[in-house]
Amino acid sequence: MSNALARSADLFQSHDWEEMDLEAMRLDAMLESGEFVIRAASDPAEVEAEWRALEINAFGTLFTTYDWLSSWYRLVGRPRGIRALIVVGEIRGEPAFLLPLGLTGKAKGTFTIGRFLGDFHGNQNSGLWRKDILAGIHTHSLHKALVELGRAHGVDLFDLKYVPSTIDERIHPLIDQHAIESLNSIHAFPLSPDFETIYRARRSASARKKLRAKERKLSETGALRYERAVDAATASHFLHALVAQRSARQASHGIPNVFHHADAHAFLEDQLQRALADGSDRFMIHALLIDGTVRATYLSGMRFGRFHAYTNSICESIANHSPGDLLLNAVIADACALGATTFDFGLGAERYKTAWADKELLMDVEVPVSTKGRIASSAIQALRRIKRRIRSSPRLWGLVRKVRKLKA
Repeated sequence: MSNALARSADLFQSHDWEEMDLEAMRLDAMLESGEFVIRAASDPAEVEAEWRALEINAFGTLFTTYDWLSSWYRLVGRPRGIRALIVVGEIRGEPAFLLPLGLTGKAKGTFTIGRFLGDFHGNQNSGLWRKDILAGIHTHSLHKALVELGRAHGVDLFDLKYVPSTIDERIHPLIDQHAIESLNSIHAFPLSPDFETIYRARRSASARKKLRAKERKLSETGALRYERAVDAATASHFLHALVAQRSARQASHGIPNVFHHADAHAFLEDQLQRALADGSDRFMIHALLIDGTVRATYLSGMRFGRFHAYTNSICESIANHSPGDLLLNAVIADACALGATTFDFGLGAERYKTAWADKELLMDVEVPVSTKGRIASSAIQALRRIKRRIRSSPRLWGLVRKVRKLKA
């Protein structure tokens, strides 16, 4: 068990979920008096000032920043019929936290579900929490306020997936005793400025030797180079290669590519081009090229000191040379040079992630608002438990993968 996972487990085991401590009572009193206010906006632009102010001194991730989600909502969410519900918590008139949510109708409009905005194009969903106020936000009071807000906006259930189990060594304010472990976890590891030291510590001598041999073999097929896009045309070229390569690889396994749709592609293009125009490291794309042809890519972003390896692709014809692993080394080295303190592989437990990184727990949180919401919550949790059992059974999961390949 990794240190991060062990600390999370210890926190959950020792936590008294029933305790109404002094912070919770104080926060409830502030709710009653109006010192603690939760309000909602229907468009990210309405709360841009508060959002950006929080980002200066907040715990969060790339996937809860204004630049990421305002673009996603404009290009993907709103055109697909998702209604934004940006929840801002204020204490004594100052923004204390922000939960970027979106509302969708389910079962032909029978239910209205609130989820994190952009959740199917993100990874973990943390929200933004002002550092000096985090310890004063209590789960009981937060859920109580969300229920009241949900009633005012016709929400039946807040279905909040992939919430980090802890922030700053504390249980995340959204997580209560009814939360269940998410179907997927993330994998991450700490960085330092010296890539070679990290490489030797994280990968065995035999693993490094094998990868050097594969790099030599691949170099024999043509001139090999690693490149990070620094201009608009190159970034666009690399992104098109990524989408094409992912589509081909995932189709062969019967898995849909969520980035194949035109709106998702436009969103990623927008993120890359805006970051390049701003001279920012918040979003970038790397590629491995052979004789000038893109053979592998990595799309990444950096925020709050955390480098997010967002998604990648490889050319199937040279998969035996491990082009993804080779490019990954170059990406991690770049993250070190950029001053990132953590490398985050995002969701999933693929071999190339577990070889480098440690598991970090994510949780799914259900906050029912109505009777319909309570019914939906029970059904959602039951379904996720079944999926988890399937994933944890090599026989059943192997069967699922075979069926997918047959369909493909």
